[in-house]
Amino acid sequence: MTVRGQPANYALLWRSAEGRFSVRGLPPRVHLDRVYTNGLHALVPFWITNETDQDVTVELATEGPLKVQQQNANWSAVSTAQRETYVDVTTAPAAEDRGEVTMVCSATIQREFSEVFNQLGGVSSVQLAARKTAELVLLFVAEAAETDSGDGQRYEYETHGGHVTLRADTDLYDVTLRASTCRSVLEMEPPTSRIYIDDCVIGRTYERALRVRNASAIGLDWTMTVVETTDPSLSALQLLDSDMRPLSGGHLGARGDTQVLVRYTPHAAGEFLSRFLVENSNDPASLRYWVFRARVSQRQKLRRVELLSDPDISFGDCTSGVWYSRDIRFKNVSDTPVVMRLRVEGNTGGLTMKSAVRADGASASEPNTADADALLPTLSELISSRRPSITDDNPSDALTVTDDVGSEGGSAELSSRVTPADDSTPVGDGVRTGESGRRFVARARAARGHKTALFDEMLIKPGAVRTMTLSLLGNPVSSTSVSAGQFERQSFTLFGESSTAVGTQPTTAPPPGTASNSERNAERLSIPCTANMCTPFVRVVPPLLDFGSVDVGTLKSLYLRVENLSQVAATVQCKLESKVITCTRAPITIAPQQSVSVRVDSYPRRVNARYRKQIIVRNIHNRLNDSVVEVRSTHVDRRRVAFHNLFYQTLVPANEQNFVDFGLVPLNARSLRRVNLRNVCRCPLAIEVAADAADAGAFSAYTVVPQRDGSGRLTDAACQVARRLPLLERQAAMHSNIEKFKERTAGATVPEAAALPPRSSLCPVAVAPVPRTAGLTLQPDMFIDKSVEQGHVCLMPFAPPWNQAVLPPSLEYLDISPATATRRNVVRIRGNGSSDIMAAVPPESAILSSEAANNLDMLPADEDVEMIVSVIERAEQILEEIIERLDMIPQTLFASPEAENAYVRRQVDLHKYIDLLVESGFLRPAHHVRLTALGTESLIVILQPAGTPDKPAPLRFDANLYFKLVDRPGDLLPFTDSAAVVSFASADQLPVRRFLVQAALVQSELELGQKSINVGNMQVDEACRKYLVIQNRSETPLMYAIRKTGSIASGDICFVDSRYGIVRGFDSRKVVFVFSPSLHGAYSEQISIANVLNARGGKKATLKAAVRRQSKFYIQSLRLEFDTLAPGRPSTDVQVLAIKNMTPKTRHLIVKSLLASEDGFSDVGVVLEARFPPNIAAAQPTRLLDRETEEKIESLEQKLKIAVRKNRPEKVEKYQAKLAKLRGSGGGGNGDSDSIQATDAVPDPAGVQIRRLADDTQLEVELPPGGDVSIPVVVTARLADPKVDIKTGANALGTLVVHEVKDKDNVKLVTLAASVVLDQ
Repeated sequence: MTVRGQPANYALLWRSAEGRFSVRGLPPRVHLDRVYTNGLHALVPFWITNETDQDVTVELATEGPLKVQQQNANWSAVSTAQRETYVDVTTAPAAEDRGEVTMVCSATIQREFSEVFNQLGGVSSVQLAARKTAELVLLFVAEAAETDSGDGQRYEYETHGGHVTLRADTDLYDVTLRASTCRSVLEMEPPTSRIYIDDCVIGRTYERALRVRNASAIGLDWTMTVVETTDPSLSALQLLDSDMRPLSGGHLGARGDTQVLVRYTPHAAGEFLSRFLVENSNDPASLRYWVFRARVSQRQKLRRVELLSDPDISFGDCTSGVWYSRDIRFKNVSDTPVVMRLRVEGNTGGLTMKSAVRADGASASEPNTADADALLPTLSELISSRRPSITDDNPSDALTVTDDVGSEGGSAELSSRVTPADDSTPVGDGVRTGESGRRFVARARAARGHKTALFDEMLIKPGAVRTMTLSLLGNPVSSTSVSAGQFERQSFTLFGESSTAVGTQPTTAPPPGTASNSERNAERLSIPCTANMCTPFVRVVPPLLDFGSVDVGTLKSLYLRVENLSQVAATVQCKLESKVITCTRAPITIAPQQSVSVRVDSYPRRVNARYRKQIIVRNIHNRLNDSVVEVRSTHVDRRRVAFHNLFYQTLVPANEQNFVDFGLVPLNARSLRRVNLRNVCRCPLAIEVAADAADAGAFSAYTVVPQRDGSGRLTDAACQVARRLPLLERQAAMHSNIEKFKERTAGATVPEAAALPPRSSLCPVAVAPVPRTAGLTLQPDMFIDKSVEQGHVCLMPFAPPWNQAVLPPSLEYLDISPATATRRNVVRIRGNGSSDIMAAVPPESAILSSEAANNLDMLPADEDVEMIVSVIERAEQILEEIIERLDMIPQTLFASPEAENAYVRRQVDLHKYIDLLVESGFLRPAHHVRLTALGTESLIVILQPAGTPDKPAPLRFDANLYFKLVDRPGDLLPFTDSAAVVSFASADQLPVRRFLVQAALVQSELELGQKSINVGNMQVDEACRKYLVIQNRSETPLMYAIRKTGSIASGDICFVDSRYGIVRGFDSRKVVFVFSPSLHGAYSEQISIANVLNARGGKKATLKAAVRRQSKFYIQSLRLEFDTLAPGRPSTDVQVLAIKNMTPKTRHLIVKSLLASEDGFSDVGVVLEARFPPNIAAAQPTRLLDRETEEKIESLEQKLKIAVRKNRPEKVEKYQAKLAKLRGSGGGGNGDSDSIQATDAVPDPAGVQIRRLADDTQLEVELPPGGDVSIPVVVTARLADPKVDIKTGANALGTLVVHEVKDKDNVKLVTLAASVVLDQ
C-alpha cells in the first residue's frame, strides 16, 4: 500500500523493543540495492513517531559510511510527484517475520541533488513531542575500491555494510543495512574514439560505426553532446541508432551496448571537424570524447597509398618505462614512387616514440641494405607535441583547425635530443635513429648514403609494401601527480600525407608559407592511436632494518615488505654490496595493489660494534621511485667463533666470507660451488668437516684427490683415478654414442689442422706436466666427432701417450697440435679417413693394472707416470669447466639452432662428468681436510635438493657445514701472527664453526602435449612428419634432451632438429621428427624426453603405427561406372582398367571377375559380370599417370596460362616442354631432372604380355619394371536371385579382383557399378 505524496517505504512500519516509538521507512534489516559508486550520497527518508504522551529524546548512533540528517535541502526540494516514485520496494516480507527488505532509490532524482548539502554534518539525537512525528534522512556513500580502470575491465557489484541504533532511554531499535554498490563505467569502441574520413567527395554519403558500451553490472544513462565544431548547423553529419533514428543518448542495461551510426554527406569542399562528449549521467567521472574529422574535395581521387594494417591502433594497458610496438603497413598502389610524410598530433605529453621503416618481410633488427635505392628511411626517435590540438581526454584543449598541407607548423616539432641506444630499444640494434629539424633535412639531402632520414618522409616504390614499427614509451610521472599509479588515457593521431616523388633526389624545400605542386595534390591518411598509460609506484616498509646484536657465525633474518600502490604490475630489484647481508637479487614482479616480502639475512663473520649498510630497492620501470633501506646491526662473538679466522680462512671464490650462495637451483638438479680453505698458520692444520644430519642427502662436500704426497711421489688414490676414469668414460658412452640414429654420417672427413683451435693446453698427453693457464676455457667447437653424430661436440677427449707399439702398425697418426706446443697430440685415424675421438681413450692394455698402480717402483719407464699425471690434470680441467660452465638457469638467446643444440649437449655432458668424477674417486667425501703450512685446499660443495611436483617446494634452502679444528688452538698460536696479542681463556678447543649454505629453490617441470602418437596405417618406406609438444610448466627455462631406445625399430625415427633444446618459462615447443618404417607389422616404440636439470622429471612418449607392405602395383581407379543396361545384355560402353607396376621387377598379375556364384552380395537380384573383349591384345595401352605427376601437370598448366597471358614466349616454350615430358614419361620423377628412376622409366609397350586363362573373365598380365597396361572392360547384368523383384533404376554391382600370381594376400578389388533397365 502506498501513501499519496510519500515514497513507497513510508508504508513500512516497525515499533521499538518497548513500543515507546515507531519507525517508518527504515526496516530492521534493509538491503539498499543498485547504488552507484560515484562519490555521491544515496538518500533514504524515514520517519520516527513518538507513541507516548510524553516528550521523548531519541539518540541516533551510526557505524560505517552512514549518517543521519534532520534537515536536508535536497530532499526538501523534491516535489510530491517525485517523492511517490523515489523509493521502489522490491522485496517486503511480513513485519512479524523481520526479514530483509530490499529498496531501490531513484538514480534519476538523485542526479539532481547538490552534494554540498549532503556534505553537511548529521544529528546525534532528535526531540519528539507527544504523539509527534519527525522526518529524517539516512545518507549512505559508497567508497570506490581501487580497481584497474583500463579498457576491457569488468566492474561487478560490491557489498558494503552499516549499522544504525535508535535509543530512547532503555528502548532500542537496531537497523542493519546492507548496500550493493557498483561502479558505472562507460566505454567506447574503437578505443581510439576517433573517426577520420580522408579524401571525401561532395555529394557522396560516408558511414562509420561507433559503439557505446556499459562495462559494469549496473545500468547507466548516457548523453552525447557537441563540444566544438567547424559547422554549427551540423547539416552534413547525422548520428543515428540501429533503427535509423536520430540519437543523442539513451539507457544501457548491465553489460549492454548500442551502435552509433555516423553518417556524413559533405556539401562543400574543405575540412570538417567536430568534437563530441559522451557522458555517463550516473557518474560524472566516466566520460569519453570522440572526434570526427573529414577532408572534402571536389572530385574523387585515386588513392596512391593503401593501409594494409588495422586502421585504429590501440596499445592497450601500458606500463611506463616499457616499450610497446605496433606494426603499420603501407602499400603503394600507384604506378609512380610516392613520398609519404608522417606527423603526429594529439595528446603525446609524457610519451617517447621510436619508429623504423623496413621493406615487407624484412626484419626490424636487420634492415635490407643490399640495394642503395632500397635504403629505407627511419623515423625520428623523439616526438613532442607543441601545439594545441583536438584530444578526447583533455576537455580544456582548444579546438585548432589548420590547413596542414604545405604548412611547416602543421607537423609536430621533433626534439633535437637523441636518446642513446640501450637495452630498452624496442625494434632492434640494426635500426638507427636520426636527428630532427631542418638542419637534419639539409644534411640528409646532402648525403644520400646516410641510413637515417626524416621522421616525416618515407619513399615507397610502385607496388612496394613498407612496414613501419611504431614504438611507444611512457615516461614516469612524479609521485605528486594526480595520475600517479592510475591509468591515464592518451590519444593521438598519426597522419600520413602522400605525394608523387619528383626525381630520385628530394627537391629543395619551398620558401616558408608556400607549397609545392606535389604538396598541394597530397592525399592524407589518418591513423588514430590510443594508450592507457600507468606509472608503477611502490612503497618499502620499514625504511630501517635493525638486527640488533647478532652473534658471529649466527644467521638472523628480517623481512622487508614491498607494496605496489599502482594499478599496474611493478618490477623491483634489490641491490647491495655486502659480505654479511644477503637477499634475493633477482627481479620481483608484484601484482597491482599487492605486496611481497623479501627476506634479508645477516651472517656476520667478525666482530663489528657499528655495522651499517644500505639496500637499494629499485623500481625498474620508474627509477624516480627507488627506495633506500638502511641496515644496522652489532656483531658480537660470545662463542669465540671468530677466533677460527686466526688459523684459517674460507674463501668463496677469492673473497673471505662465511657462506656460499648457490642462487637459483631447480629441484633435483645438481649444482657445484668451490670453497677454498686457506691456512694462515706456518704449520700444517687439520680440520673436520660435517654437514647437517637433516640435510645430509641434499648436499655434500668433496675434496680433490691429491696428486702427490709430501715426498713428491704419486699417491695411490691418484693411480686408482688414472685407472678408473678412462674406463668409466668408455662405459658411460658419452655424447649419446650408444644410440643408433639414422642421421649419423659414416663418411665424415677429418678437418685440417689449420681449421682446429689449439689443443696443446687441453689434451694432457705429453711426457711433461702442462702448466695451468689462467682463465682457461674450453671452446664448444674444439673436438667434433662426426662418426657419432653430425655436429656433435666432445667435451674433453683422451689422447694419452701410451706406447704406440701396442697399437696395430697399419694405423696412421696425425699431429694436430701447433708448432709451439710442448707435447704431441696423437689422434688415431681410421682407414676411411674419419677421426674416432672415443677410440682415443687408452686401450685396456695401455691402462695401468691394479698391481702396477699400487707399486710404482716396478714401473718400466716414466711413460706410465706421465699418463697418470695427464689424466689427473685433465680431470682438474674438467672440474674447472663444470664449475664455470654448468648453468642452473639456462640461457635462452642463441645465434642459431645449432648453437642452442651444442649448448644443451654441453650441459648434458657436464652433468655426466660430475658422476664420473665422483665415481672414479677424483672427488672424494670430505671428512678430514689436511692443510699444509700456508697452503690452500679446495672444498667442492655439491647441492642437489630433492623434491617432487606434487609437493610444493620451499622457497629457500638453508643448511650448514661445520668446521672443527682437530689441533689444540693453544698449540697453533705460536705459528700465527696473533700469538702476542691473543690469549684464550681455555686453550683446549674452539667451538664448532658454522658455514652457511643457501639457495633459492625453483621448479623445473616438463610435460608432454601427447603421451601417445598414433600414426595409423602406413606402408613400408613411406615417410610422414609428426611432432612432439614439449611444455614447460615452470617459470624457469627448461632444458630437454630427446633420446631413443637404440633398437632397430628406433632407427625409423629421425628428428629433423631440436633434439636438444630449451623451452622458455610457461611456454611450449614443437619438435618435428620424420617416421619412415622399414619393416611391416605393428610398430610401437618409446621416445624418452629427459629433463636435463631434473633427472626425475623425464617423460616418455609412445609412437604407434600399423605398417603394411609396400604396394607392388597401382590401379588408377578402384570404381568403374557404366551406363544403363538390361539384364542379360552386355554394356554398350567400354571402361578402361589401368594398372601400373610400381617396382623395378617384372610382375605377373591375375585379373578376374568375381562371379555371382562366388559371392551373391547384390540386394537387387542383379550382379555384374566383367568380360574382356577378344581383341584385347591389339588394344593400344594408354599412358598411366600417378597422383604426384597429375599434380605437377596441373601446376604447370596454371603456370602456362599465366605465361600466355603475360606474353612470355620463352616461359611458354619451357612449360610446354615440361608438360610433354611428364605426359610422355608416365608420371613420377622430376620434370627438371635428366635422371629417371627405375620406377619412372618409360616402359616398352611390347614388353607387356597378356594371356587369357578362362574365356573372357580371367587374364594373366605380365608387366615389365615401371610398365603399365590399359585393359578394356565390358559388363553383363545377370540375375543372381530370381525371387527378388527387379525395379527399373536399381543399382547393380560387380567386382574385379587383381592380385599377383604367387601372392594372393595382396589383393585389390575394383567395384563395377551400373543401373538396370527392364525390357518393356
